[in-house]
Amino acid sequence: MSKVRILLLKPGGENPSPTDQSLGAYLAATEGPQRENISLEQETFRHGDLDDLAAAVRRRQGKFDGVVGATNVPESTALGKLSEELQFLCFVSNNNPSVRHHRRTIFHIGVPTRLTSAAVAEQLVRRIGAKRIHLIHEATEFQTRVADNTASFLKGAGAEARSIPATRTDWLDDVRAWNPELVYVVVSDEGRALPLVRSVREVFPRLPLLLGRSLLRRSFIDAVGSDPMDALLFVDMFQRGAPRTEQEALFTKALTKAGVSLPTANHGFGWDAMTLCAAALEHSGGNLSAAIEYLESGAELVAATGRYRFHRGDHNGREAFNPTVLSSLRSGEVTTY
Repeated sequence: MSKVRILLLKPGGENPSPTDQSLGAYLAATEGPQRENISLEQETFRHGDLDDLAAAVRRRQGKFDGVVGATNVPESTALGKLSEELQFLCFVSNNNPSVRHHRRTIFHIGVPTRLTSAAVAEQLVRRIGAKRIHLIHEATEFQTRVADNTASFLKGAGAEARSIPATRTDWLDDVRAWNPELVYVVVSDEGRALPLVRSVREVFPRLPLLLGRSLLRRSFIDAVGSDPMDALLFVDMFQRGAPRTEQEALFTKALTKAGVSLPTANHGFGWDAMTLCAAALEHSGGNLSAAIEYLESGAELVAATGRYRFHRGDHNGREAFNPTVLSSLRSGEVTTY
């Protein structure tokens, strides 16, 4: 058959998350296991402008079989509506329920908060040995939910957990008074996380710190610095230095070739979205209904960030295969814990 036609849709600007997703998707199309089957087109829209997003898609109407969106939750939701209206296969990383809204045309591959929180709690207690954990979180709905979920799973695993928002002016005094064994900073923005980390390190220079997956980036690591005697921990989804699969190794090689020394989760989400979209369309000869049936069949699919199994009622596919691990930073090097 002819190559499957995939549109990579990305917002303009310098936001690191969609930028990394876009690069990961592009590299999957040009260096990944489906590269021989993909005819790639790219469109850029104004970040946050849903009308411009729709216009970008409609400009290409009839010229693609699938769309990969490096988009936030509102943008992914709008893209999901378009995929149903215009009948194309769509992959995004956002797993907010509003994104899919029971549409069969859209699949999302982010790791649900509940799964990440459960894995983080289990590994902190069973592998790290921490039994008294203080969580500092952003006051957003999402980060509050992450912190609350993690604290609940920690308590279920027999640990003590305390969670407070970083907006409290006395948050550092609260950490000092509670005397934890580890502090988990549940903050995704580098600019907000950096002063929190520095403040904790200044008061507790040897207290272990755990940081979220979105902060495992070279720019943040360079900014925070790394004492050779002091390991920072990160939520991660890659086996650093020992890839779990051939595709993870291929993904890492492609990013290194592109000048990225530390692949991020967002790179992985972009790579997986492109790879899975292309694989489903190639398997079905470009037919949308057949591609959806194939994805919903429960077949096990392998990509850079792990394995997937989709079903009619589950277009996320992570339930059976949670990729969450913890990694540590020591002397500038990231290794799986």
